Amino acid sequence: MATDAIPANVSLDVATALAQLRRENERLHARIQQLEEEARALLVLQEVAQTLSAELRLPHLLRRIARAALRLTGGQAGAVYLLDAKRGVLSVEATDTTQINSDSGPLTGFDPAGSRPGAPDDADRSGIFPTVPVTEGVAGWVATTGTLVLLADPAADPRFTPEQVAVESRLLGLQPTSLVAVPLVFNGAVTGVLEVAQGEGGEGFDARSLDLMRTLAAQAAVAVANAQLYTRLRRERDRVIQAQEDERKRLGRDLHDGPAQKLSQIVMSLDFAEQLATREPQRLPQEIRAVRELAQSTTREIRNFLFDLRPLVLESENGGLVAALKHFLDRFNNQPGPQFHLTADYPERLAHNAEVTVFAIIQEGVNNVLKHAEAQNCWIDVRERPGKLIATIRDDGAGFDPDQIRSEYEMRGSWGLLSMLERAGLIDARLNIASQPGKGTVVSLEVPR
Repeated sequence: MATDAIPANVSLDVATALAQLRRENERLHARIQQLEEEARALLVLQEVAQTLSAELRLPHLLRRIARAALRLTGGQAGAVYLLDAKRGVLSVEATDTTQINSDSGPLTGFDPAGSRPGAPDDADRSGIFPTVPVTEGVAGWVATTGTLVLLADPAADPRFTPEQVAVESRLLGLQPTSLVAVPLVFNGAVTGVLEVAQGEGGEGFDARSLDLMRTLAAQAAVAVANAQLYTRLRRERDRVIQAQEDERKRLGRDLHDGPAQKLSQIVMSLDFAEQLATREPQRLPQEIRAVRELAQSTTREIRNFLFDLRPLVLESENGGLVAALKHFLDRFNNQPGPQFHLTADYPERLAHNAEVTVFAIIQEGVNNVLKHAEAQNCWIDVRERPGKLIATIRDDGAGFDPDQIRSEYEMRGSWGLLSMLERAGLIDARLNIASQPGKGTVVSLEVPR
């Protein structure tokens, strides 16, 4: 009995179905690989987010960001730039390569004990890293425009000249055949640039690499801002501690040279008066009057110390800044030195902390006039203006060169001007000091409401 033959059209349908199944299997396999890669990338991003949020030392943080960029994209070289908007430059704060990365271990391989904040490298880092003007290089273009860049072929991209690409080559240490650069943006402003590149033999970057870099840059910008804020707070804390220590030393010297000496003199005068009572009683009233005058002078001096430490009139409802200034200046009215003239138009008081700071700045300015100006007159003016308070201290004294004083600050024992500037910064005020030798000095303080 003959076997029935399989129709040709049936064989063709089976072959077509098998081919479709193979293609669908390949598509699903590729999709599964893609999902696995995306899952791995998400895990890395989660790990990166946890690591970056826990790191407050800026140098370590920046190195971790560069390393994370390489892990996410498979780049061969990466760099983190921070923007100095005032100078118009980018500083190359951290770089990493695949070789360094493999030698250093995974992102979480840092010693946690070595990541504690407060190490010496929390100090001012300006001027110790290579810089590039924002008008040069691909990173400079990204910082200026705030635009993400994916260069599949940097040499052929019409947006950038060979000279601009050469800047990246010099900074990254390789000739890039593919490059991704994204801005670090915090509070709507560009604060830096994150960049990765591949050289010869690299597989190149794609849109997925750009998306990963954009996500990393968003996390990194917040982490960098937090680390910078932490560093500034530490510096400010150290300055406050030093200022308090300097003030204690000054107060100790002034108490020793002033009231303490006078009190010793009063004790000796009383001992002398006791002897006069038996030997020369007719001289006793004169000696008692001298002791009384010395005691009154000492009392005034101690009260001035207490007022300088805490001007209570600033805290009273009927007092305030102008009343405190009048009380402060009254002590100089009957003393040799410059004549002080106070004018004020200040109907609406500032917040208490702001008034205390303004008073301290004016107080320091007046003390500078007394110590250094050799002036005949000093005018203090406090004026209300729309949305702000303007206070000025003007004298007709010897004047000085402000730039020279600033350049010599590290060698000087007095920090009055720096103290005034730092106090102004605490209340978001603007302090300006204008002076010329022989033409007096004008200190102006603008305090926003």
